[in-house]
Amino acid sequence: MAVQLRSSGIALRASILCGVISAASAFGQTDRAKLFEREDAYIRSEVTSHFFRGSVLVGIDGKIVFEKAYGIGDEEWGANNTVHTKFRIGSLSKQLTAACILLLQQRGRLNVYDPISRYLSGLPAAWQAISVHQLLTHTSGIPNYTSSTEFGRIKRTGATPQQMIELVADKPVDFTPGTKWSYSNTGYILLGMIIERISGLSYNEFLKKNILDPLGMTNSGYDRVTDIIKERASGYQEKDGRLENADFIDMSVPYAAGDIYSTVEDMYRWNEALAEDGKLLSAESRKQMFTEYTEAVHEGQHYGYGVVISRLKFGRLLYYHGGGVEGFSSSIQRYPEDRVCIVVLSNFDSYKPWELGDHIASDLFNQPLSAIR
Repeated sequence: MAVQLRSSGIALRASILCGVISAASAFGQTDRAKLFEREDAYIRSEVTSHFFRGSVLVGIDGKIVFEKAYGIGDEEWGANNTVHTKFRIGSLSKQLTAACILLLQQRGRLNVYDPISRYLSGLPAAWQAISVHQLLTHTSGIPNYTSSTEFGRIKRTGATPQQMIELVADKPVDFTPGTKWSYSNTGYILLGMIIERISGLSYNEFLKKNILDPLGMTNSGYDRVTDIIKERASGYQEKDGRLENADFIDMSVPYAAGDIYSTVEDMYRWNEALAEDGKLLSAESRKQMFTEYTEAVHEGQHYGYGVVISRLKFGRLLYYHGGGVEGFSSSIQRYPEDRVCIVVLSNFDSYKPWELGDHIASDLFNQPLSAIR
């Protein structure tokens, strides 16, 4: 990937310049208004044809240029979604967990290349030498606890992080750590446990004190079913062509791998914080987060720390992640060289919000969807 970038030379610089001109400051307000009128019509058609419900935000050059909510947030009360509706974001939470780890490293409390056994005791022998870095990049080989036959039970009863990792602690690693990539929620459960062990705070407390409050993400938090959360959406699923309430999940189960709720505006604040050295993370931490690690490759895309790094969409550098949890689906897409960010949060779990993001990006960049490889 990096070689391809360097060899592009003048053509690459011209491509980036054209993208910035078309998507950002020189993109006329009248043209932009017409473009988002088309996007609004398309999204409304998705509400009708594919049950989409949720909120959509587009930011360009650090400013929100489109923000709108669609569909019902609570069917039983007939309450519409708004741009302030709070959605469970699922695995988008992994970006925030990764940032917590990097903040601890910045403060000299850990090193991402340390073995996890330095911070956690009682681990299986096969896990002892696995590094924090390998958890962050899904290259640890630790089996995914959500694949356990017991997962259906703990979804309803809840579980501690220790109980969750015990679901796979007696299983062999899927491969020699550091040699392959395989998505593992278990790795991010372990990262949450490391954050708690080092900081002396709960994951929830550390997240709030070090990320949510400093960035003004006042409409985001650690989700618990027992909490009364104003404007929290209800989650839905499709069965036999009709809409129904999503299956129950005790939100202790996703934990540091997917337990956060948020709004499109708060996720945009998060995006902007990651785009600037020193606003949350140092230049070195940001470099580590967005490095294309050679061992963390899947289908031509790299996995950094809680982020997928791709050049397969419209030939542009893209940082993104998707998320899904019972009743909810989400995505955040950032084209850093074009200064474009697209956030889609939905309270319907079968919807693919990244595809809606791709549709918006194709119009912004004046590129056909067929340009996605």
